[in-house]
This record gives sequence, C-alpha cells and structure tokens, in this order.
Amino acid sequence: MKKFLCSAVLVLILSACASSLEVRVIKLGLLSKLNTTEEEFSAVWHKTYAPNNEKLNVLVKFYDSLSAMQMALNAGEIDDMVLPEAAAEYVLNMNPNLEATLTLRSRGMGLVFGFRAEDETLRRKFNEALRTMRRDWILSAIEGMYLSQPGRYSPEPVKFKKFPNANTIRVAVTGDLPPIDFIAADGTPAGYNTAVLSEIGNILHVNIELVNIEAGARASALASGRVDVVFWYEFDAYAEKQHDVPDGVILSEPYYEWDKFIHVRKAASKASEDSGWSWKNGIFDIYGIGR
Repeated sequence: MKKFLCSAVLVLILSACASSLEVRVIKLGLLSKLNTTEEEFSAVWHKTYAPNNEKLNVLVKFYDSLSAMQMALNAGEIDDMVLPEAAAEYVLNMNPNLEATLTLRSRGMGLVFGFRAEDETLRRKFNEALRTMRRDWILSAIEGMYLSQPGRYSPEPVKFKKFPNANTIRVAVTGDLPPIDFIAADGTPAGYNTAVLSEIGNILHVNIELVNIEAGARASALASGRVDVVFWYEFDAYAEKQHDVPDGVILSEPYYEWDKFIHVRKAASKASEDSGWSWKNGIFDIYGIGR
C-alpha cells in the first residue's frame, strides 16, 4: 500500500513538473515582411512582446495577401492574424465570426512610400507634397473621412485628375491593408490610398496610374520597373533593422502612423463560452500578461 501511495505521489510530482516545463506554441499570421525570414521575425516578435516568457514559442507565418491569411486562419494553420489597428477593426466589422483577443502597443509604427534608390528626385517631390498636405490639414481630413469607421461603409472611388502632357507615375496598391490600402470587390482601388494619391497628383501636377498587386509582390514590382512607387512599406522608427524594407528601396516620410497591433482569431464557440474557457485569458497566459 505504501509503495502504491509513493508511486502515485511520484506520478503527480512528475506531472506537475512536466506541466511547469511545457512550452506553449502560438502561431501568428502576418502580411509578408520583405527584408527578413519567418524564423528571424518570430525571434524578434518573442523578444519584443514576451521577452521573459521562456515557455512561449512564437511561430510567425508570412502571407502574400490578406485573403490568403484569412483562409489560413479559417483552416487552422494559424491561431491569430496580427494587423494594425485600423485594418483589424475593418476585418472585425466585416466578419462577425472573428474576434479581437489582444492589443499590443508598439510605438513608432508607420506606413511610407517606397522608391528605387535612383529615384531620389521623385522621393523628394512626394515628401514635399506630404508636407503640404500636413500643413493644410489635408492628411488629417482624409484620415478622418476614410479611417474613422473602418468597415462600416464602402468608400467611393476617387477620380484622379488628368493633366495633359504631364508625367505619369505608376503606383502599386495592394488592397491588403483595408481601409488604408483598399481595393473594392470589383478590383477598383477606392480607399484612403486613392484619396492620398489623388491629392499628391494634384499638388505635383502629375498623372497617377494605379497598379494592383499583392503585398508580397511589392519589392519585385518596384525592382522590375513595373511601378515607380509602392504605396506602402511598414516602417518602425525605433528598429535597428527595417524588416519590411528590402535593400535598394528608399522611403518617404510617414503618411500614416499607429501604435497598436491587434490579434484577430475565429470567435470562440458557444460550447467553449459555456465551459468558461476563454481565448483571451489563454492568450494572456501565453504572453505572460498580468503574471
């Protein structure tokens, strides 16, 4: 009997030890970063957001488009999509089967235009236009009009003014960061992106031609000469390395900034809610928040 009790106690102790040593894995989906690997960025994410949690293993998976990432979420390939706040709110408002599980603060994040290294003059002109738009509150007005209620309505396409005998600048847009970079279901760019680019065209007196591509094709479209400008690269003002900006790409000043990333996942089932199980509490535990 004593031997049995000792054995039972030993099993319990070993089980407790195994539980305490268990590594928890969280699989995150992000839009493709063009200057790093999934493995490198997984380590960066862990170091940034859970530096003291040795029992967490972060696995980042890159996707070339938002639709591909949403399909991966539905298929269970990833636990969460991670998006800037405005894009996350858009996705949540458009899909009642998704829910936000965590907001992560991240200062210094912004979106910038990207140019080939030899196009310094074009970059300078875009920066001058952006400064004019800031000074005249045009950027603020566009942001309020297009980003204040993400996903609550479908924005109207902006008509671009045509300038006879003027240069044409081809700009890549993706539709993969709605409503910031938005393309309607019929393939027509129609969001904040078109409003900003239309104003830049008016200020510089140039014609803007939009070219639809996936987020993962931004670098190749620029390097090949298919486009002259990429509408967005993600820029981190506090990072030693720009994980989304390949070599040979020069950047404008930021035209949009944010300080929150939001985890989005499939909404918990009714059975899970009734059992008291919560993805939010689970993810807090995984990240070590409040522990």
